[in-house]
Amino acid sequence: MATITRTDRLILMPLGTEHDEEAYKVYSDMRIWTHRPNARHEDVRETRQLIQRTQQSWTLRNLGPWSVYLRDQPSEFIGVGGLELVDGKVWDLKYRFRPDKWGNGYATEVSQAALRTVRRLDPDTPITARVTTNHPSSYRVLEKVGFQPVWEGRRTGTEDIPGEPDVRIYADRELAGDILEMLKARP
Repeated sequence: MATITRTDRLILMPLGTEHDEEAYKVYSDMRIWTHRPNARHEDVRETRQLIQRTQQSWTLRNLGPWSVYLRDQPSEFIGVGGLELVDGKVWDLKYRFRPDKWGNGYATEVSQAALRTVRRLDPDTPITARVTTNHPSSYRVLEKVGFQPVWEGRRTGTEDIPGEPDVRIYADRELAGDILEMLKARP
């Protein structure tokens, strides 16, 4: 059964459909998507679909993305972070926070909590993350928590999309070729 996780400053609750409105406010905020405007959610249904897709991680491995709240203000939703199991082959680390909470180290704190948890529950499955190359603050977090870049380029199928940035894939270990190809093709 999924449980609530606490860090020094955060409360991490399994992301569920009860968080869809709060999560939508984050996923629809243009300031969050300046590096990749095509990915911004334009309707709460997109956020609900994302949440429903990530529920499989919780069901299969008792771990997935979290709704993130402040410990000193437990009713204040500040974003989403954690891991999603992709095709049963890799964990994908992700984080999105309200812009007024940027620069406080929350992405690093959530990432460290996710890595501690997954290494205890599922140490044999690789952990990856994908970021756009025009988003240096995000990949600095990944490097801070020990990830290494393993590939950089255009995502498969996005070569002709105007304004679509290149992507850098990070991992906690070397990845098999089939896994790398799968990650290159993911939206």
